Amino acid sequence: MNDELCPHCNEPHPATDMDQHIATAHADMPPCTATLDNEHSGGTLSCVLRAGHRKGNGEYGEWHVSARREPVGRTIWNDTADGATPHTTEPTRHPGPRSHS
Repeated sequence: MNDELCPHCNEPHPATDMDQHIATAHADMPPCTATLDNEHSGGTLSCVLRAGHRKGNGEYGEWHVSARREPVGRTIWNDTADGATPHTTEPTRHPGPRSHS
Protein backbone atom coordinates (compact mmCIF):
# COMPACT_ATOMS: atom_id res chain seq x y z
CA MET A 1 0.00 0.00 0.00
CA ASN A 2 1.30 3.48 -0.84
CA ASP A 3 1.86 6.00 1.90
CA GLU A 4 1.53 9.77 1.55
CA LEU A 5 3.21 12.35 3.74
CA CYS A 6 0.76 14.63 5.52
CA PRO A 7 1.35 18.28 4.51
CA HIS A 8 0.60 19.38 8.06
CA CYS A 9 2.63 17.01 10.26
CA ASN A 10 4.90 15.38 7.62
CA GLU A 11 4.04 11.89 8.94
CA PRO A 12 3.34 9.02 6.53
CA HIS A 13 -0.17 7.57 6.34
CA PRO A 14 -1.74 5.12 3.89
CA ALA A 15 -2.95 7.09 0.87
CA THR A 16 -6.46 5.70 1.31
CA ASP A 17 -6.58 7.07 4.89
CA MET A 18 -5.03 10.50 4.32
CA ASP A 19 -8.31 12.43 3.92
CA GLN A 20 -9.59 10.99 7.20
CA HIS A 21 -6.28 11.71 8.96
CA ILE A 22 -6.37 15.37 7.87
CA ALA A 23 -10.04 15.75 8.85
CA THR A 24 -9.51 14.34 12.35
CA ALA A 25 -5.89 14.95 13.39
CA HIS A 26 -5.89 18.50 12.04
CA ALA A 27 -9.52 19.42 12.70
CA ASP A 28 -8.37 22.41 14.75
CA MET A 29 -6.92 24.05 11.63
CA PRO A 30 -9.23 26.01 9.30
CA PRO A 31 -9.96 24.28 5.98
CA CYS A 32 -8.35 25.36 2.75
CA THR A 33 -11.03 27.13 0.72
CA ALA A 34 -9.39 26.67 -2.70
CA THR A 35 -11.60 25.21 -5.43
CA LEU A 36 -11.28 24.07 -9.02
CA ASP A 37 -14.09 24.14 -11.58
CA ASN A 38 -13.25 23.71 -15.24
CA GLU A 39 -14.12 21.47 -18.18
CA HIS A 40 -11.81 18.71 -16.88
CA SER A 41 -12.70 18.72 -13.17
CA GLY A 42 -16.10 17.05 -13.46
CA GLY A 43 -17.72 19.74 -11.31
CA THR A 44 -16.42 21.90 -8.50
CA LEU A 45 -13.61 20.29 -6.51
CA SER A 46 -12.56 21.55 -3.08
CA CYS A 47 -9.12 21.21 -1.56
CA VAL A 48 -9.16 18.63 1.26
CA LEU A 49 -6.08 20.08 2.94
CA ARG A 50 -6.09 22.61 5.76
CA ALA A 51 -5.16 26.25 5.37
CA GLY A 52 -1.44 26.86 5.48
CA HIS A 53 -0.23 23.89 3.47
CA ARG A 54 2.99 25.14 1.96
CA LYS A 55 5.90 24.24 -0.27
CA GLY A 56 8.22 21.62 1.15
CA ASN A 57 5.61 20.06 3.45
CA GLY A 58 4.24 16.59 2.94
CA GLU A 59 3.18 14.96 -0.27
CA TYR A 60 1.50 17.98 -1.86
CA GLY A 61 3.00 21.04 -0.20
CA GLU A 62 1.68 24.17 -1.91
CA TRP A 63 -0.52 22.22 -4.37
CA HIS A 64 -4.26 21.82 -3.78
CA VAL A 65 -5.74 18.32 -3.88
CA SER A 66 -9.24 16.92 -4.20
CA ALA A 67 -10.61 14.11 -2.11
CA ARG A 68 -9.48 10.68 -3.26
CA ARG A 69 -11.89 9.37 -5.90
CA GLU A 70 -11.63 5.81 -7.08
CA PRO A 71 -10.53 4.68 -9.56
CA VAL A 72 -8.97 7.96 -10.71
CA GLY A 73 -7.33 9.05 -7.44
CA ARG A 74 -6.86 12.76 -6.75
CA THR A 75 -6.94 15.89 -8.85
CA ILE A 76 -3.99 18.17 -8.07
CA TRP A 77 -3.90 21.86 -9.02
CA ASN A 78 -2.33 25.21 -8.18
CA ASP A 79 -3.79 28.69 -7.89
CA THR A 80 -3.03 29.53 -11.52
CA ALA A 81 -4.93 26.57 -13.02
CA ASP A 82 -7.83 27.34 -15.35
CA GLY A 83 -10.95 27.58 -13.18
CA ALA A 84 -9.03 27.75 -9.88
CA THR A 85 -10.18 29.90 -6.98
CA PRO A 86 -7.32 30.39 -4.49
CA HIS A 87 -7.66 29.98 -0.75
CA THR A 88 -8.85 33.10 0.99
CA THR A 89 -8.87 33.99 4.66
CA GLU A 90 -11.45 36.69 4.10
CA PRO A 91 -14.91 35.74 5.31
CA THR A 92 -17.67 35.88 2.74
CA ARG A 93 -19.33 39.23 3.15
CA HIS A 94 -22.96 39.78 2.36
CA PRO A 95 -24.10 43.34 2.04
CA GLY A 96 -26.38 44.30 4.86
CA PRO A 97 -29.44 46.46 4.56
CA ARG A 98 -28.76 50.02 3.54
CA SER A 99 -29.91 52.79 5.74
CA HIS A 100 -31.62 55.63 4.00
CA SER A 101 -31.02 59.04 5.54
